Amino acid sequence: MFQQFIKTTVTLLTLSCLPTLANESTTFGVSLGTPAFANFVIKSDKFGLPLQLSGGYWGDRASGIEVGYSFYQNKDSFFHSAQVITGYLHMEKNRYENNRWSYVGVSTTFKNGGFFLEPGLTFGSGTYSNPQLMIQIGWLWDL
Repeated sequence: MFQQFIKTTVTLLTLSCLPTLANESTTFGVSLGTPAFANFVIKSDKFGLPLQLSGGYWGDRASGIEVGYSFYQNKDSFFHSAQVITGYLHMEKNRYENNRWSYVGVSTTFKNGGFFLEPGLTFGSGTYSNPQLMIQIGWLWDL
C-alpha cells in the first residue's frame, strides 16, 4: 500500500512539475544510490525556492523518496550546493526481511558539467542505526 502511494506521488509530482518548470532554473536527471538505488532527480528554483526531489519505485524490491531544500548554492563552483533533506526508503532483503529508513539530514552536491556526486549524513528511525551515510551519483540535464 505504502509503495503504491510512493509510486503515485513521485509520478504525479514529476509529470506536474516538468511543463511549469521549463522556464526556471531546472535540471532533471538520474542517479544511483539512496533513496531507491536507481532514482529520478528534479532540482528547481521555482518561485525562488531551491527544491529538489529524487526517488524511484521498483516494485517491492526497492523504493524511496527524498525531498531537499538548498540553503546554500554556488552554481559557478564545483561545490554546487548544500541542502537539508528528508526522506523514506524501503529495500527488500529477501521474502521475509525488509529494511526501512525514515530520515532527516544534510547533504552536499558536487557538480561538474552534468555529472554530480551528492553525499549526505542522516538521522532517523528504522532498520539502520544512527547516523547513516547517504550518497547519490548521477547525471543532470538542464531543461
